[in-house]
Amino acid sequence: EVIDFDSAKAWNTVQDKITEKNQRQPKVIPLYKNLRRIAAVAAIFIFGAIPVYYFVQTYQTPEIIIAQASLNEKAKVILLSDGSKVWLNRNATLTYPEKFGKSNRNVELKGEAFFEVIKNPDKPFIVRTSNSIIEVLGTSFNINSAFNKTKITVSTGKVKVTNTEESGNVIITKGYSAIVSENQIETYQTANPNYLSWKTGEFVFRDVEIRKVVEDLNTYYKKQIIIKDSSEIGCLLTANFKQTKLQEVIEIIELTCDVNISVSDK
Repeated sequence: EVIDFDSAKAWNTVQDKITEKNQRQPKVIPLYKNLRRIAAVAAIFIFGAIPVYYFVQTYQTPEIIIAQASLNEKAKVILLSDGSKVWLNRNATLTYPEKFGKSNRNVELKGEAFFEVIKNPDKPFIVRTSNSIIEVLGTSFNINSAFNKTKITVSTGKVKVTNTEESGNVIITKGYSAIVSENQIETYQTANPNYLSWKTGEFVFRDVEIRKVVEDLNTYYKKQIIIKDSSEIGCLLTANFKQTKLQEVIEIIELTCDVNISVSDK
């Protein structure tokens, strides 16, 4: 219960407090001092993190992937981390890192494969075989690697080829091939238009001896054609095949060359 209250006095008290608060000087904290502390901490963190980052990048081992095409599989496609593509022929093996390093793109090949390499002048693409080192910047080429020699055929661009003894190297361009052994490199103009038929299934024959025709066809078809050693076939075949069924190919050879072909299980 309010008995007596002086409203005027109360109002004057409130006004005095408001005036006192407005006259009070604010405390000023220089911003540059805090900024210097923040910058110092940030610098310590950054300069401490840089060597750690480079240590991790340098010594961290990327995951290695081994891809292999089976005997029943042709033109198995491998997409690499830089966008380059590799088509593996039957029974071929490609060894490559899940992610390429900062300065190079190294892979290893056993067997035959076709490469389409994304151009990157700062990171050369290097393919190693048992007897050769193939270095490219951006091109497409075919490699057929055997134990004692490697054949490289360039479709576009150019590649540098070195033997494992590093006793010599050559640069080959579109339309040329090289055969590399441990201590020798031979270059020549690509004569066989069917060097990629194992991948495309397209064949072009112009007056080609039947044994060479069979050799090329066997790179694409699962069932193999065998000519008896005693057979004398003087036929020259002129034909184009584009992913033609093997039975149709056989019928054309029979009619053109007047030969008999028997089919077994394989």
